[in-house]
Amino acid sequence: MKNFEGWKRKYIFLAVIPVIGAFAVFGDKGLWDVYKLRKERDGILKYNQTIEAENKALEEKITLLNTDKRYIGYIARTELGKLGRNEVVYKIEDQKPEKPPVN
Repeated sequence: MKNFEGWKRKYIFLAVIPVIGAFAVFGDKGLWDVYKLRKERDGILKYNQTIEAENKALEEKITLLNTDKRYIGYIARTELGKLGRNEVVYKIEDQKPEKPPVN
C-alpha cells in the first residue's frame, strides 16, 4: 500500500505542474501579459522618438522664423504664394486648337 501512495503522489505532482505552468504563462500578470506590455512599451517609445524629432524640426523652424529674414521670404513665397521684390508672374494659358469643320 505504501508503494501505491508514492505513485499517487507522483501522478498528482505531474498533473499539477502543467496547471501551474499554464497559470505562469497565461494567468494574470503572467509571461503573456509581460510580452504584450513590452511590445506596447516598444511602440510607445518609437512613437515618442518620432514626436521628439518633429519637435526638434519645429524648434529649428521657429528659430529660423525669428532670426532669418530670407527664410521668412522663402516661406511667404512657397507656402503663401506671395511675390518677392522684382518678381513678376507670367500666366500662360493653354490655347486649344480649333476643330476642323465637319462635312
